[in-house]
Amino acid sequence: MPPSLPRPAPEAAAVAGVCALPVVLDAGVVSRSGVGLAVVASGVLALGVAAAVPAAYRAGRQWTVCALSVTAAAVSLLTTSLVERTVLQRTPGWTELLGLLVLLCLVCRYGRPLPLTVAAVPTAVAAMLLDGRAPALSDLPLLDGADRLFTLLAVGFALLGGYLRTEDGRRRAAADRVRQSERLDLARDLHDHVAHYVTAMVVQAQAGEHTAGRDAGTARELFSNIERTGQEGLVAMGRMVRLLRETGDRAASAPVTPVLTTIENLVHRFPTPGQHAWLDVADGVDSAAWSPALAKTVERLVQEGLTNVRKHARTATTVHVLMEGGAESGGGAESGHGRLTVRVRDNATGPQRVRGRFRHSGFGMIGLSERVAELGGELTSGPMPEGGWELAASIPVK
Repeated sequence: MPPSLPRPAPEAAAVAGVCALPVVLDAGVVSRSGVGLAVVASGVLALGVAAAVPAAYRAGRQWTVCALSVTAAAVSLLTTSLVERTVLQRTPGWTELLGLLVLLCLVCRYGRPLPLTVAAVPTAVAAMLLDGRAPALSDLPLLDGADRLFTLLAVGFALLGGYLRTEDGRRRAAADRVRQSERLDLARDLHDHVAHYVTAMVVQAQAGEHTAGRDAGTARELFSNIERTGQEGLVAMGRMVRLLRETGDRAASAPVTPVLTTIENLVHRFPTPGQHAWLDVADGVDSAAWSPALAKTVERLVQEGLTNVRKHARTATTVHVLMEGGAESGGGAESGHGRLTVRVRDNATGPQRVRGRFRHSGFGMIGLSERVAELGGELTSGPMPEGGWELAASIPVK
């Protein structure tokens, strides 16, 4: 059996019905002559061109649309001249008017400046001159005293097209902002994950080079840590790729590890032989009240702080991660708002802070500064008066 034709959508059937009404109206009142047939044919042509224009614009054929519009306008003007030279009809050509107005609106909405101008001007003129085709048009009740109705309709549809063009531009700009934000967020996540795990592997590999011949036990521990860190990095990258590929409910329903648990794991896995790292969380800190954006920013801040210690303070013997809560300035406890302060400190000072074999990119701090600023917080980084280095952020909890 041959495949059955698809059933037309209800919207398409409704549009076809609306377009058929003026065609039937014009065909029923025009004179049974060549002039009357020309009025109907010109209307069908204008309506057909208007129906074909959206597909042409989607294909990027701007000048094709321009040529079709100019052709429809030229035929309309010739038909108007023919009617005025012979005998006026009992209809100005409602089908033609509908087609020209829709065409004018589409051209003003989607056309580029030059083809828009070339197509819109003759189309608007053709629509305005339709009012001279019917001898008693102003005698109709709804059109009494509306001598400039067709001019107003042409101007109105051109303005409608311009308005829709502006709205399209706003939607595109909003979509571009969303895509740019998503790209920045992805870039931050990629940097944070890759830098954290790769830095850990490189640092431990460098330490293994120096201890392999002197302390076999420490070397085995370091290389075991490298293997574990590499596996964890692969898992993290696989999770990111999976979240990017999955959309909707599947991604939203993925299990989420509590942020404090994630941070505890980061701190617990951080130390290398000769280092000690610990996490202090003040009593007033409640991660359950954090927004997803705040939780992610805190996790990334701790991750970036630990990564920078590995890169630039490899001789640090202690690393302290501290989280404290406090009242918003001018708010007080009764306001329901407060601030979260996160600090990552090490005890490496002066010449102990080295770059080693790492090239400084700065992308980590740039991304972290953007995250903190988006939440209305402040980020600082620098030496402490008592010695050591501190990366700190103060972020409002809303």
